[in-house]
Amino acid sequence: METFLNGAIVIEAALLSFLLALCMTWLGLHGLFQLMPATAKIVQPVRLVAIRQIGDRQSNAA
Repeated sequence: METFLNGAIVIEAALLSFLLALCMTWLGLHGLFQLMPATAKIVQPVRLVAIRQIGDRQSNAA
């Protein structure tokens, strides 16, 4: 009976430790995402921007 109780205490401590670490991680990530801007910037693919800039250079050539 004593062995079973010791095992139960170890399992309870491990579970409590895991849940505490999970809660701290969630709170930390939640706070990190609170610092990020709410609206996402419009992102254009690099290839489209590069082609547009090359086309502007050719149309402005003398």
